[in-house]
Amino acid sequence: MGNRKDILTGIKPVIYTMIFELKKQRKKFYFFLVITILIAFLLGYILQLIPSNLLADSQTEYFSSSLQFISFLTLFSACLFFSGIICSEFNKKTGFIVFPKINKYKLIIGKYLGNLVSVVVIVTVYYFLLALLGFYYYGGPINTRLFYSYGIAILYVIALSSFVTFFSSFMRSVNLTIISTLVILLIGFTIADQIVVLLLADKFEPLYSLSYLGSLITGILNNPFPDPRYVEFTFGGEGGGFGPGGSFTFGQWITPTIGMGIILLLINIIGFFVLAAILFKRRQL
Repeated sequence: MGNRKDILTGIKPVIYTMIFELKKQRKKFYFFLVITILIAFLLGYILQLIPSNLLADSQTEYFSSSLQFISFLTLFSACLFFSGIICSEFNKKTGFIVFPKINKYKLIIGKYLGNLVSVVVIVTVYYFLLALLGFYYYGGPINTRLFYSYGIAILYVIALSSFVTFFSSFMRSVNLTIISTLVILLIGFTIADQIVVLLLADKFEPLYSLSYLGSLITGILNNPFPDPRYVEFTFGGEGGGFGPGGSFTFGQWITPTIGMGIILLLINIIGFFVLAAILFKRRQL
């Protein structure tokens, strides 16, 4: 009985902090929720009303095309919700802590869980609306691979949040954390992936890239799974490479394998959280 009471006493600060964070971030949450609903109806319904924009032949193709927005949704929400997890406490000199004082790790965990709940709800609403529209257009049952995609999307959100939390552990301000993580995730990984493909083609898969791992969200919808996963597109004249006709070949990795993608997302989650904890420990609240 005493052990149970001690456990409840230990987790109460985390729960209180999580609830406080949910209330604190509610305006940001409502903003993202409204944007998510509008985008879902724009991509999933309004665009289908345009005569020149033909409805996809299958429910799977419809889900795949409508989920192209999910990578931007998860990326921006992760950067904006998790950027202040740690660095904001240094700027505020622990002004978030009320008496009796809370353990600094419980404080961070509570803040993280509060923001994670907000982002997961936003992603869930998008998938729910997409499933409804898919049922409306194609009838039931809903393709089970949409649920697999949802699971990967949640795992990807946690991986992004760990990456942003890591930056928050050593950055001096929230704005700097947002800008840095957005630039790296939007531009940095993309440029690096293109350079790697340009130099090494199909010899090296960019498994280091969170952006590439995120492509599994739509890749897992395909049945059968893409094979080969590396494809080349030729533009210009006939033939490949840079030829006399001005033609050139562009290579692209479509998606990681399901097993490898999940494993690497988990490795990123664990790795960035461990690094964030180490750096956080070196700083004094």
